[in-house]
Amino acid sequence: MKKVITFVVDELATEAFIVSYDAKGDTEAWVNLFNKIFSLNNDYIARVSHVEPGMSAKKYFNVLCDSFNADAKAVLEEVAALAGKK
Repeated sequence: MKKVITFVVDELATEAFIVSYDAKGDTEAWVNLFNKIFSLNNDYIARVSHVEPGMSAKKYFNVLCDSFNADAKAVLEEVAALAGKK
């Protein structure tokens, strides 16, 4: 699961980099987005290693996957929004 998270985050960073290269938006907003992307990786990698006490592993990982997918989608939407600022 750690490899999948890292792969997805790498793809998000690549997408953001390519779009930011062409965009004429706020540079600071792009930097904040990249920081958010890389902290997303660190956060979820740490969460994979430690299942919450009192929660079954299956339920925990389902919640973790849903949460990660929602955060990844939010990042993609933020990339699209920043790209629209021209």
